[in-house]
Amino acid sequence: MGDAHGDRSEKPAHRVTLRKPFAIGKYEVTLAQWNACVEAAACKAIPDASGWSDESPARNLSWTDAQQYVRWLSKRTGQHYRLPTEAEWEYATRAGTSTRYWWGEKMEPGKANCKGCGGDWNNAAPVSVNAFPPNPFGIYGMNGGVWEWVEDCWHKDYDGAPTDGSAWTSSDCRENVIRGGGWRNDSTYAHSASRFTYDTTVRYILNGFRVAKTLP
Repeated sequence: MGDAHGDRSEKPAHRVTLRKPFAIGKYEVTLAQWNACVEAAACKAIPDASGWSDESPARNLSWTDAQQYVRWLSKRTGQHYRLPTEAEWEYATRAGTSTRYWWGEKMEPGKANCKGCGGDWNNAAPVSVNAFPPNPFGIYGMNGGVWEWVEDCWHKDYDGAPTDGSAWTSSDCRENVIRGGGWRNDSTYAHSASRFTYDTTVRYILNGFRVAKTLP
């Protein structure tokens, strides 16, 4: 996990052993899925979302919003859904690889939804969640698209990070980790080890999420 040659926040590169099996969303949560939660009066509507495709990733969401969604989904299905931990997220996006991106060391045209990365691109909106090829685990859109919230609180680097795949949290967390880069960012934000932070309760147009759950 991490990158010994990357940004300070990606260091130190370290080995993690996931102690529990998990499932993670094949796609980012879509606008249609988010709106189902809104219709159930369990989530807040996204402002100015008229004209968005139902299959576009839900965005302009805070970490708190994402938590509301997984609580609603858990109640509706009787299964315990949650946000992925940061370690789970990176394991899923790497899909068994150790290169900068799952396909290699350099950005390739048509592999990710980001600025200057090739393929369909529009500064105003991300593409649909299934528009680009999946990684070797069959997961779509983990590079680019929308930044994805994970469970962990933000720490400036990995010194002291858990090595068992659990979330690194604290009771006074005011910022949480986002991963994967956004469609308005260039390729330097879309590599597998890329990580950033945003305020826990603040909505931002580039931020969305995907769900996870622990398996038996």
